[in-house]
Amino acid sequence: MRNGAKHHPIRRRVLHRHRVEAKQRVKRVKQRIELPALPEQPVESINTGEAAISTSPIAGGQPLQRKHSFAEDLHDWILGGQDGLVNVLGSLMGVAIVTTQKEIVLVAGLASLCAESISMAAVAYTSVKASHSYYHSEHYAQRKLIEENPVLQREILIDIYEHKGLSRADAQRVVAELTKDKAVWLQTMMEEHLHMAAPEETGPAHSAIVVGLASLLGSAIPLLPFFFLSGIPAILWSSGISVTALFGLGAMGAKLTIGDWKARGVELALIGGTAAAVSVLIGWVFVSGIIPVG
Repeated sequence: MRNGAKHHPIRRRVLHRHRVEAKQRVKRVKQRIELPALPEQPVESINTGEAAISTSPIAGGQPLQRKHSFAEDLHDWILGGQDGLVNVLGSLMGVAIVTTQKEIVLVAGLASLCAESISMAAVAYTSVKASHSYYHSEHYAQRKLIEENPVLQREILIDIYEHKGLSRADAQRVVAELTKDKAVWLQTMMEEHLHMAAPEETGPAHSAIVVGLASLLGSAIPLLPFFFLSGIPAILWSSGISVTALFGLGAMGAKLTIGDWKARGVELALIGGTAAAVSVLIGWVFVSGIIPVG
C-alpha cells in the first residue's frame, strides 16, 4: 500500500483512540464530580436550546485555522516524491528486464507515472477533506456540549490539568481564566480533551496539487534514463539515480523531524532498491521460462 494511501486510515485510528480516551475521561469525571460543589461562574451567553445557541459567542463560529507551514509543504513534497519514485521504479524494472524495446518501456513508464500522480493527488485530496470534515463535526459536537453542560466541561478541563501536575486549586484558576472567553474555551477542549489540532488554512486542493506534482516529479526520475538508453545500461542508471534520490529524500525528511539523516536516507534507499530487485526478479522469472507465458 502506498504511503499516501495508508496515511488517512492511520489518522482515523489515532483520532478514534483519542475520542475513546475523551469519552473515558468524561465517564471518570461524571463518577467523581459533585456538581453543586463546583462554583458556577455566570455564563449569560451559554444556554440550551436552538435560540440560545444562535446568540452564543461560540455558536456558528468557525473553527480556528492554523497557518500551513513550509515544513508541512516540504513533507508533502517528500511524501509524494518518494511514493511516485518507488512505484514507478518497481514497474519499470519488471518491464525493462523483459524487453529491450525502448518504446514499450517508455509507454509502460509513462502510463505508470500518470496513474501514480493522479492517484496520489486524489488520495491527498480525499484524506485532507475527510480530516477537515471530521474536525468540523467534532468541533460542532463539542460546542453543543459546552452549551448544554458548561459545569461538566469545566470539570473535565480541571481534571486534565490536574493530571498534568497542577494542584486542584491551580487547575481551577487556570480553567476559570480559559473559560472566560468562549472561543478559547472551545479551542482548548478540542486540543486538550479531544487531542485534535485545528485544520490548516490551506484546503484539500492545495495538498492534492503539492502531492500530485511531487509524485509526478518523483515518478519521472527512474524513467529519464530510458529516453536515452535501453537494456541493462538503462536499468543500472535508473536504479542508481533512483536510489540516490531516495537517500536524499530520506535525509531531508529526517532533518524536518528527528533522527539520524544517514539512517533515514539508507532506509529509503533500501526500500527503493528492494522494489527494483523484486521487479527485476519477477521479470527474470518470465524471461527464463520458469513461468511459461502463452
